[in-house]
Amino acid sequence: MGRAKIETPEEAFENLRQAFDSLKANHTDPWCWHEYLTDENEEEEEDTSDSEIDPEKDALKPAKRTHIDRLKQHLLTCVAELNRTAQAADTAYFHMCCRPEKMKPCCIILGTSGDIDEDMLMNGDASPQKIMALLQAKLEQANEKIVMLEAEINELKGRLADTRAESEDRWKRWQRTAMMCEEALTRLSNTTEKFDELTEQHHQLTEGYRDLFLRHLRASRIMKFKARQMLRDQVFKVGRKETLFYTFHGFILTMQKEKEERVRREHEAQRDRVEFGLRNEVKLLMGETKRHDMAVQRLALATGRLKQDRRAFALRLMHKNRRPFEALEYCLWVWELWQPIRPQLVLEKSLEAEQAARDATIQQLVQTTQQLPPLAECIDNLKEELVMERIAHDFTKRELTASGAKLFSSIIEKLRVQRVQEMAVIERIGEIEQEGLKERIAMLEREIAEDKHIHALKGMVVDLESNLRRALDRRKQRAYVVPVGKETKCPQCSRENLLRSWKGVPEPPSPQEEAPPTALALPGADVTSPNLRSSASVGTLSVSMRGGRFTLPPPDKRGTYSAIWR
Repeated sequence: MGRAKIETPEEAFENLRQAFDSLKANHTDPWCWHEYLTDENEEEEEDTSDSEIDPEKDALKPAKRTHIDRLKQHLLTCVAELNRTAQAADTAYFHMCCRPEKMKPCCIILGTSGDIDEDMLMNGDASPQKIMALLQAKLEQANEKIVMLEAEINELKGRLADTRAESEDRWKRWQRTAMMCEEALTRLSNTTEKFDELTEQHHQLTEGYRDLFLRHLRASRIMKFKARQMLRDQVFKVGRKETLFYTFHGFILTMQKEKEERVRREHEAQRDRVEFGLRNEVKLLMGETKRHDMAVQRLALATGRLKQDRRAFALRLMHKNRRPFEALEYCLWVWELWQPIRPQLVLEKSLEAEQAARDATIQQLVQTTQQLPPLAECIDNLKEELVMERIAHDFTKRELTASGAKLFSSIIEKLRVQRVQEMAVIERIGEIEQEGLKERIAMLEREIAEDKHIHALKGMVVDLESNLRRALDRRKQRAYVVPVGKETKCPQCSRENLLRSWKGVPEPPSPQEEAPPTALALPGADVTSPNLRSSASVGTLSVSMRGGRFTLPPPDKRGTYSAIWR
């Protein structure tokens, strides 16, 4: 531990001087006791008329003490100050007994005042004549400064007249500018409304686009998830252990994220509560500052009014005698009026400053004293709430863990049951497909045993043969309408004379002239083939050998049979 600081004699006498000043400013001056002579009802009416109606502010506002309570507190404070002054005097006496060589600096500390400083007392001659001479020198300097200030006042008066004319011109310009500003504000308001409408439309379009984009993104993610799930369940066939492992780790990760989010929300709530309390304290202090500003303003107005009254009285005295006076007489009268006023003004200024400081200190002390019990109670309540919240948090954590475990076990059981059902369905589908394939194989075997495919091919071969005959018949040269004769021809065109006689109806051929059925058979084809015997087109063919021309029957318009493989 460090050594305690030793107080010097100068510091002891400075403490004694501060105690004397505090006694003089707060207790020994007569005006320190004038505030207890006013009526309490008038002050309450002034406070209610000046303050605005605010329920929250009135609830937080401390109750105003009566005059008797404040007087008792003032007297107790006076006793404490007197005890402190006596203790400081005892300490100074002790230092003078121990170190008498420090007597002069210590006495200089007690002897200084507003007009008497340390330089005046350090010369060694502190007699009243010497001090009066120094004060007279200061007074002469003040007189010279007054003369300079009067000359400056006259100069400022001339400049004030010029400034007034300039201010009037500026006032007119300001009015013109204000009108233009109002017009510009109106236009700006209209433009802003249009811009807000366009911005709102843009926001709506942006939100619509974002909504569509999110839907598209969600649909794509769902498709990817379904594809991944299908690959997992149907293609890769992930086992039960892998599913249980990833589900457990996903549950742990989710619980960790929820815990972090809950802790963050608790910190934010605690920060908001502290911020709310500090904000209310700041509002209260700002309200006290406004009330002090109003009190200072009233004092300043009263001081200005007194100054104006004194100046008016001086003017009346100056205009009382109508004879012209000399400049020295005016100076003398001003000096005589100034002499009694100057100390009073100094005292008034010091009184105002000390009164304001005292009021501020007392108010701060009262507010601090009154805020201590609520703050202690609030701290206790917060501690209790914190303990209760922790207990509730522990209970909630346990409940969440138990419900999560139950939910997890139920999910696992449902997954297992679903997996068993899916396996049963898949096995049933496989069995059904196998039965269908077996039935089709049996049907094909039965058809092969019955030679149905051969019968289908027979019909196809017959159709192909008929189509081939027709194609071969189309490729042969057709017979002439009129048979070629050996008649005379035209010497110019080398053509025979046509239509030389009428063409008669051809006679039907005799049975001996009819061609046997074998004449129509293709080379290499079996006449006794069942395919040719069963063909309908072969039996209807007729061949006319007159003139080497074949005559084909009209085409068969009946439907042909085509083989269809199942």
